[in-house]
Amino acid sequence: MLGYNMLYPYIDDLVDCNDINQEAKVDFAKIFHDRLLIGEPTYDPQVHFDGKQSNVTELNLPSSLQTQDNRIVKIFDMVKFIENDWKRGGEYESVYMGLTTIHEAQMKSTLQHARTEDGYAPTMTQIEQISAEKGGASLIAAGFILEGRLTRGKMAYLEYVGFGLQLIDDLQDLKEDMKNNHRTIFTQALAEGRTLDAPTARLIQYCYCAPEYEKFINDQHTVSDGETDVTSAEYVRVLMMMFSVLLILEAANRLRRYYSKGFYRELSSLSPLRFHHLRLAHIEKTIWRIVQKQWFG
Repeated sequence: MLGYNMLYPYIDDLVDCNDINQEAKVDFAKIFHDRLLIGEPTYDPQVHFDGKQSNVTELNLPSSLQTQDNRIVKIFDMVKFIENDWKRGGEYESVYMGLTTIHEAQMKSTLQHARTEDGYAPTMTQIEQISAEKGGASLIAAGFILEGRLTRGKMAYLEYVGFGLQLIDDLQDLKEDMKNNHRTIFTQALAEGRTLDAPTARLIQYCYCAPEYEKFINDQHTVSDGETDVTSAEYVRVLMMMFSVLLILEAANRLRRYYSKGFYRELSSLSPLRFHHLRLAHIEKTIWRIVQKQWFG
């Protein structure tokens, strides 16, 4: 997972950098697309990448990317870590198709930046489509990285959950996105003079909905509750839903000025904690610390 976890922060750092011109970003998109989907011409499935940084002179980058060679070599090396786990040219090609799809979605997300110089602004339809593609693709790619292969049912479920998580992330980042003129479903609502009431209500409803394809064949292989016949996998998915709603409430708690008084009061009634306590909870950071402690000691 190291390669996947580090890959997209590196890419975001490059794509979002204001010091890199559009020509360079377009060139990077093309090169990295081929690197993910096809691999290096010299790829050898028998060679194990040891983590030592590759030679930047071997990248053969176009002139527009020469100044970014140190960034790009790190990105390419993260792909090599993934190739250590999932060999190319066989049954795990879907891993690289998944990674390519999320890369394409990331590049599309640049269309979410409104520009004052020429008056460009994305439509809500564009924003919704890009958000769905990016969120769904990111979780599907993570699923492929973990398992190597996925059933269509699992892909559909991960796509559904991924879109929801993307919207939660957008709500959490609202103030930063407003500062950068980045249009999400939430910042677009504010740009159109509306409150966050409606998009937040729809997001909570989305998280509560149970897709019909959320049960999978291999659920039966996990420990289940003998009395209710509910599998551990189903419990995990219910917990994910509850966790998602908590993250929404936590984010909304910090954005009071963007809600109507009545809706904000209704949100506070959903919280298991008093809203002023929830503001200090830092739920996501707390959960991540627990996960890190369990996984990495």
